[in-house]
Amino acid sequence: MSGSAALEYGFPSTHSTNAVSVAVYCLSLLNSPDTTVSTVKNIILQVLLYIYAFSIVFGRLYCGMHGFVDVIVGSCLGAFIAFLRYSYGEMYDQWILSATVKEVAIVVLIILFLVRIHPEPADDCPCFDDSVAFAGVMLGSETAYWHYAQTSFSWTEPTPATIPYRLESIGWLKTILRIVVGVLAIFAWREVMKPSLLRILPPIFRVLEKVGLILPRRFFTKAS
Repeated sequence: MSGSAALEYGFPSTHSTNAVSVAVYCLSLLNSPDTTVSTVKNIILQVLLYIYAFSIVFGRLYCGMHGFVDVIVGSCLGAFIAFLRYSYGEMYDQWILSATVKEVAIVVLIILFLVRIHPEPADDCPCFDDSVAFAGVMLGSETAYWHYAQTSFSWTEPTPATIPYRLESIGWLKTILRIVVGVLAIFAWREVMKPSLLRILPPIFRVLEKVGLILPRRFFTKAS
């Protein structure tokens, strides 16, 4: 039904991957012997997770954005990612938290390398831009997670790098203000950074072009 469907590649369905990965990971936590959620609340949360995953996967088919193979493989990929996170996520987090600057830099370089070898679409497709954007988020979140854990602001309980917060201490008014100020800060940051980067990056890209380090992407408009 969507006119933009012809502009995107459908295999696999990344919406299905994201939805199923979140659902399977949360279901794993709810079924863990360590869970502290009551039985009734546990059942309600599990039902909501199944509805959430099904609605996203079925929605991609209903809207004509994907075929059966797209959503099946996407869902399997999401379940596999959730398995990796549930099995090895804590180990990886501990490694990041205790990492040196050099080790964090290696993680950054690996992500940049993956962007560099990412296959280029046959046609001009926003899916490549999405992949690069996700990689950029990973660069920022992994570095920030490591850095924040080293500061005196973070709590080590219940998990390392926890942002200090207790409803009993600050109350509902300050809690709501925290959310409002946080959301406004995100919007303000975006409004400032987008025009700033549009001025800062083109000269940098022109220099990279001259020295031959620019990524060879045929659908990108060159800064020069």
